[in-house]
Amino acid sequence: MNKIMKNFIVLIAMLVCNSMFSQIGIGIPNPDASAVLELASKQKGFLPPRLTTTERDAISQPAQGLTIYNTTKKCLEWYLASGWYNACGDNGVATVTNYTCSTLVTGTMEAGTPVSGVSQTITATVTVPGSYNISTTQNGVTFSARGNFTSAGNHDIVLHAAGTPTTAGDHDFVLNTSPNSCSFRRTTTPKIQTVVGGSGRIWMAYNLGATAPAAASNDASQYGDYYQWGRETDGHEKLNSGTTTTLSRNDSPGHANFIIGTGIPSDWRSPANNNLWQGVTGINNPCPAGFRLPTAQEWIAEFNSSAITNAATAFASALKLPIAGSKNTNGQYSNTALRGLYWSSASTGQAVTFTQTRIDYQNLVQRASGNSVRCIKD
Repeated sequence: MNKIMKNFIVLIAMLVCNSMFSQIGIGIPNPDASAVLELASKQKGFLPPRLTTTERDAISQPAQGLTIYNTTKKCLEWYLASGWYNACGDNGVATVTNYTCSTLVTGTMEAGTPVSGVSQTITATVTVPGSYNISTTQNGVTFSARGNFTSAGNHDIVLHAAGTPTTAGDHDFVLNTSPNSCSFRRTTTPKIQTVVGGSGRIWMAYNLGATAPAAASNDASQYGDYYQWGRETDGHEKLNSGTTTTLSRNDSPGHANFIIGTGIPSDWRSPANNNLWQGVTGINNPCPAGFRLPTAQEWIAEFNSSAITNAATAFASALKLPIAGSKNTNGQYSNTALRGLYWSSASTGQAVTFTQTRIDYQNLVQRASGNSVRCIKD
């Protein structure tokens, strides 16, 4: 019996004995309990069987997970139910039966400014794993992503944006997905216009989500968006956003739904986080770069300096504040064209509100309600 055969027999004996009692470790005295076999070395690696494509295809009924190194493609491969899959990126195109194009929205776009931190997450229902290459271009901006699905099921794809938006407004991005069409709408705001308020501070000239200063106190086209206190720009603030009764346990809920709060005070997050919206670099600050939510004291100073006492004087001021109303904690709109309600950064949910006859500084604490946001320059 030669030396190779003796070593082979010894190895088999070790495997048989060890498999009866514990895991096997080669180069490691205490293999992980979850592993049948664990190898460890600082000088050598694991070398799987090396086969050509022809030799690989001759394997009879390969098991799922069977792994080889393909010497023809010079690539590590493993077997899935749909065939051989590799890490070289030349797999067949995946079969997708459905796309959901509104899973998550992040970032804002401004006309004439290169996009940064802007993405659109979509969800693909995959039936056959394989590669994907998805893109769409509109208004000077391209959303794209490419990669491989390694398994069937639902998979989130983050489409990152690149480019410089040319014009402001809403634009529809139609993806090159087939056979199922998929599209989403994104808003590009105009180059940020600013005004100097009565207190001497610099403010955005219109509400967040609007594209220009309001032409009248009840100019519905420039009411802007309705934010829940402390949430980022993720789509929940839009007029047509969906709703959910499931509270978020994170600062970023991971979807674009308006979260219906319960109880008093109501909140979209459980447990509450009092540290949101604090400062220009604060968590979830929805304002453009260099801007932030005003404090309650800054609102009060602006109203006092500009002699704002009601809706008429609020619109007559440099800020031209419209009476956009609000979105109640149940997701229904109320008091549009009757009342203005603007968030501050105060963790108590404090906001300033005004009607046709008076102003008020409220500790609303109903963080689940959707109200207007007017950003102030830091």
